[in-house]
Amino acid sequence: MDRSPSVIRVIWATPFFTDWRRLPLLFVLLAAPVLPAAAQAQPLRLNRCWPAFDYDGKPAQADGSCLKTVLKGSERDTAEYTAESRTMTCADNKMQVRLDGKHYKNFPAEEYAVVLTNLSKTEPTGIIGDFRSLKLSVDKPDSASAATLNVLRGSTCKATDFVPETFPIEAGKEQVLRTTCGRSSNDYVPFLELDIDDQNGYLFAIGWTGTWRARFANTGKAVDVEIGVEKTHFRLMPGETIRQPSVLVLARKNQTRRQFKTLVHRFMLENKVPRDSQGRVIPPILAVASGGGNKTPQMMADILQYCIDSRLPFDTYWVDAGWYGAPHEDELYSNCGPNWWKYVGDWRVNTTTHPTGDLLPIATAVHKAGLKFLLWFEPERITDSAPILKTHPEYRHGQLVDYGNPQALRWIQDTVYGIIAKHKIDVYRQDFNMDPGPVWRAIDADDRTGIAEAKHIAGMYKFLDDMRARFPDILQENCSSGGRRIDVEMISRAHTYCRSDYYIGRKPGDTAFILGQNATLNLIPYLPFQGCEFNCVPVGDDYAALSIISSGTVITPSDFDGGIIRRRITDSETAWFKKVFDTAIRMRPFYMGEFHQLTDETAAGDDVWCAWQCHRPDLAAGFAIIFRRGAAAEESRTFKLGGIESGGEYQAEFYSGKQKTVQGAELENWTVRLAPRSFQLVFYRKR
Repeated sequence: MDRSPSVIRVIWATPFFTDWRRLPLLFVLLAAPVLPAAAQAQPLRLNRCWPAFDYDGKPAQADGSCLKTVLKGSERDTAEYTAESRTMTCADNKMQVRLDGKHYKNFPAEEYAVVLTNLSKTEPTGIIGDFRSLKLSVDKPDSASAATLNVLRGSTCKATDFVPETFPIEAGKEQVLRTTCGRSSNDYVPFLELDIDDQNGYLFAIGWTGTWRARFANTGKAVDVEIGVEKTHFRLMPGETIRQPSVLVLARKNQTRRQFKTLVHRFMLENKVPRDSQGRVIPPILAVASGGGNKTPQMMADILQYCIDSRLPFDTYWVDAGWYGAPHEDELYSNCGPNWWKYVGDWRVNTTTHPTGDLLPIATAVHKAGLKFLLWFEPERITDSAPILKTHPEYRHGQLVDYGNPQALRWIQDTVYGIIAKHKIDVYRQDFNMDPGPVWRAIDADDRTGIAEAKHIAGMYKFLDDMRARFPDILQENCSSGGRRIDVEMISRAHTYCRSDYYIGRKPGDTAFILGQNATLNLIPYLPFQGCEFNCVPVGDDYAALSIISSGTVITPSDFDGGIIRRRITDSETAWFKKVFDTAIRMRPFYMGEFHQLTDETAAGDDVWCAWQCHRPDLAAGFAIIFRRGAAAEESRTFKLGGIESGGEYQAEFYSGKQKTVQGAELENWTVRLAPRSFQLVFYRKR
């Protein structure tokens, strides 16, 4: 299908305020310009630069001995981008760098990926050290002022997950950010926004699901930027090929940061989110979840039947950790069970809780109900219980499956793909609950530092890509103790519905709900399809519920004061669930349009307002959601909404059900008065 410059649209033919919940959502691409002319015209040709590294202790290009050439026949031209591959070969004719560059036609964006090859079939290369996929300088006209680096903290299961952090970089100073544990967004989310001044700058998005290091040095007239793996010091064996991080760069020119975030969100929707076999964007889900191992088949069936009988609008049934392993008993009501982690790597179905030896009873019932079936895996981790280790102990290092070993990778592929095929799994959930960095460093020889990481990451991408090739319509979900693997490479493959494990269980005060607001407002420009577990929300708390709901949402009923497997849910509780999740379904199509920050990125404090808008230009409709946190002093705020025609007339409907007609000029400058710890959700459509 044509994937020319476009807006992602939902075919939604129902009236705006009537019977909207009955129709399925169909996501397609329709050709339409997405950028203002000024943004389209911005030149950015970073693909003329090269990676930088030391070779046998010397800067590789200092003496001009590297041969640089465009790879013959590599030029490609599509509706979205132009691309070419170039090579740089060292003087010894062994070490070669291939740079696969893209220049996007409808966005001010450049992107390239890096591959290293030893051309010799008999001899190793020299030592490749301090390899940087990106090394460039960007002009800074005002040499006296500081540059500013704006980032988000990573996901570490704290109330401060995804809060903003700002680093002023004065002339003559530098700022270095890194993650060393081996999970790309553990310390910082690798979307690094460099502001040259109030209206101009760049976003550097790192495509690498491992360690990384980024250096920004303000020389006065320019800012030097270097991005690569955290530590490299290796030689390549004869004929060996490895990849290094890809880097995406988007330019901000004559835009506010809020305007730029809208542009970034458009870019990610059009170019980076996963698509099915027909080229259609795979939409986000609204899931009901149960633990895997401790729940009897009947308990799982009871949850499903409750959702069906209550007409709750879930489209996915989620079976989480604990369904696998040698036969064993678990505590009946502990959700995933206390032993879920002990059996990771033993992907036999636990016959104590699932006597058929498979999950077909619940999978079949889910599909019969017209829902998607989701199943949890943690394929990169393996414990002592795994039978495969009796015959192949070399398949692991510590608790890490050796994805750099082709035989080990093939074993886990055959195992997981077989389970997917047997159960007709619609949503594959990949978790990862360990830090691989120390394991990689322990594997590497002194002259191979960085190789274990490179091979594992490449193997993990192959695992997901081969799965997509075999099951082209599957939705892949990315979890890593919450959101610790959020980067461009993973975003292009998978949705993220557990962006922080901090949501699990009740939290003091409103910290979990503040985190929910922060995660959507701050993170969604980079991660359009995201969500969180609903476990922490007290039944009946609308403020908490709407704080958590994002483009996708997961509810675990057993965490609601015992939930439906321990006691009967009352009619009033069911009615509240239905109201909340019907609202989530109603909001979801608008997340496929434009995203507007109505407030700047928010931190973990309770003393601010937090607001955003999702707008569909094709429908002249959208919603705005506005929160006044409990300690925020201002009683009212006015917000500048995007995409509104000041001379138009709009029908507005509030969360309460109240409707009114408003003029475009009023909606465009929307004034809201709220009590402490309250919110306003308003849907609007042009009449």
